[in-house]
Amino acid sequence: MLLTLLDGYVDEPSCLGVPPYISPYVRYAAGAIVDAGHRCQYRTIDQWRKGASIDGNALLAMTGALVPGRYLRGMPMSYNEFHRITAAFNGPVILGGSSAKHGIGHGGGRAPRQVHDLVDYAAEKDADAFIYDLLHDTLRQRHRTKKEWKRWAIAGTDVVTRHPDFPDTVLAEIETYRGCPRYLTGGCSFCMEPLYGRPETRPADDIVEETARLYELGVRHFRLGCQSCFYSYGSRDIGTRETPRPNVDIIHRLLTGIRARAPDIKVLHIDNANPAVIATYPDEAAEVTRLITRFCTAGNTAALGMETADEAVRTANDLNATPQQTMTAIRLINDIGARQGENGMPRLLPGINFLYGLPGESSITFQKNRAFLHTVMRERLLLRRVNIRQTVPVRSEPAATDTAALKTFKQWVNETVNRPMLQQLVPIGTVLKDVYLEIHQGNHTFGRQIGSYPLLVCLPYPAETGHFVDVKITGHGYRSITGIAYPLDINTASLHALTALPSVGEKRAARIITGRPYADMSELADAMDPEFDTAALSDWCRLG
Repeated sequence: MLLTLLDGYVDEPSCLGVPPYISPYVRYAAGAIVDAGHRCQYRTIDQWRKGASIDGNALLAMTGALVPGRYLRGMPMSYNEFHRITAAFNGPVILGGSSAKHGIGHGGGRAPRQVHDLVDYAAEKDADAFIYDLLHDTLRQRHRTKKEWKRWAIAGTDVVTRHPDFPDTVLAEIETYRGCPRYLTGGCSFCMEPLYGRPETRPADDIVEETARLYELGVRHFRLGCQSCFYSYGSRDIGTRETPRPNVDIIHRLLTGIRARAPDIKVLHIDNANPAVIATYPDEAAEVTRLITRFCTAGNTAALGMETADEAVRTANDLNATPQQTMTAIRLINDIGARQGENGMPRLLPGINFLYGLPGESSITFQKNRAFLHTVMRERLLLRRVNIRQTVPVRSEPAATDTAALKTFKQWVNETVNRPMLQQLVPIGTVLKDVYLEIHQGNHTFGRQIGSYPLLVCLPYPAETGHFVDVKITGHGYRSITGIAYPLDINTASLHALTALPSVGEKRAARIITGRPYADMSELADAMDPEFDTAALSDWCRLG
């Protein structure tokens, strides 16, 4: 039997599967289908949008957008799209991913929309285990076993070769453990991770084996991102303490094992980190941070789950860490990870999340969040990004948020934090290596490096998409930077590209084009006005 596995993309608190990412959940599901003795047709929602058919005898759709995100391309499947797909499909429909339990998300502050009336089955636990059992004529909701986890993670790796971004830009999200160590207290009020109960940790050898298999297939970009806190991976305290002591030895074994089996890896990043763990165990956390900066690649981000600097909101929602603990974590990560790496970005920086719509928030919440960020800026600490979101309610009803105050706060963050932070992070003249040009918008071209939370890079001129370039930075926005392909070829560059060079402008760019080709910079200098500094231009360009 042929089953179609439709990747509607996931964006969940501990996992990202929106392109260029491919989530582990779809790979597990593919592995379960193959292990059950059936064929698997893999389709992404973007391929369906472009006209690709869904031909299987049964349909397993995987989706779960519970984090309200913004995407350069590859939006998660919407309710209306899923309705159209199921209405046209002749055969049983199974829904997997967090949407099977919580519904399809459609923005912050709004409850996900339920879709049970559109499907024959909803796999409310593990879709891979559900489909495996269903293919053996058994109907039940369960989690995969440790043996199945290992087997299906390997059996499903081949599906990555059918992803539209394979092989050049696809980024494989790798799961280290499921759940959250803070399940002991119920965990953060908005998060689904504690609902799994006691976390299940994958052995380091299993993770290394899965990574090695993906590497053999041609994948070169990886993120150890499918966990609530990377620093807690393998801790012996999981199940006894909600703030577990980091296990430096097993993290060392994991990272060195990956590097040994995937020697020419281009990206190895992590994601989430609990600042309370880092602050409570600074010595072990410092050792883990050094391991990350040594064995992972530059441009890495540890997303810290503070959520708010308002203690009243933190207490009401049983949140991860106090503002003081988060500040300690920010200082520690900066001290070890802020140096520039091989791709032009710092090796490891913290990221901060602010959530609104949590019970207990008030006008004071905005004031305390501002004060927290003032401290960061005053100490000249670096943050890779500040995310401001409204909660998607999956465990409780959202609290009312002052939308006008939220809008004002976002603007304040843009002007006071985001732009000055980018100016510190990547000053004008910084060269970012391997920026993948992805889309055109008007006369502008946008791209990103591959990795966790990559900077959005704008070339203020049309350029060919679908390939990598180095970019030298010319300016900073709130959440993006402007630059030119580096080094720019004076003899072939377009008028728009030449105009974007520092101190050139449209009139000088037109003069440059009129006199082309140039044999050397002195010949170019003869063609320009006396006030123009041709020598400075040589730092940005080349001839021929």
